[in-house]
Amino acid sequence: MTERSELLESYYEELDPSRRRDILASYEEAEGADDPVLSYRKDLMSYRYTDPKDPSRQVDQFMMALLTFMYIFKRGIIFPGRYAKEVRGLVRRMERDEKVHTDKDMADAFKMEVRNAVRRYFDTCKSDSYHKKFFGIQASSADEKETQRCLDTWRMSLGIAERLSLKDEMTLLCQAVDEEYRLSRSDGLSLEEAYRKLHK
Repeated sequence: MTERSELLESYYEELDPSRRRDILASYEEAEGADDPVLSYRKDLMSYRYTDPKDPSRQVDQFMMALLTFMYIFKRGIIFPGRYAKEVRGLVRRMERDEKVHTDKDMADAFKMEVRNAVRRYFDTCKSDSYHKKFFGIQASSADEKETQRCLDTWRMSLGIAERLSLKDEMTLLCQAVDEEYRLSRSDGLSLEEAYRKLHK
């Protein structure tokens, strides 16, 4: 599909998992027959929101992966080789199918799912509790939050890919994170540009 329909756009814009399921079901009923990667979109959703240990529990595997990458970035400076296998495995599980690297429609579907997860993460960054200072007592200013958001976003994507020498394996994920980050800024700076600007 070269152009996404309004229903599909709504699906990727929505952050609530339950509403996303409903929108995808409506999309499948209305336009699914024309979508060559519908089954892949459904597989991504199933993986993302299902806890294999407890299917009744609400989870977001993509969000957890991004937070794990951020955590490993900080730990990986000591034993980078120790964590590369874990990160590589997480990325493969997120991608679900190795054809994502050769099929443009699948790559687009994967990146849109990652962007949705990144947008959901950014939504949490607006909270007063995000990046609190002085042992969690004092809220950060808007500028301080934006600086921290840039650092966190870089660490969960480009930073960990660079630190663990996984740039090839994480190419699609990093592209998706960067695309969403650019759109979230009024100046349109890329993640790399914004990060380097902080370190001048």
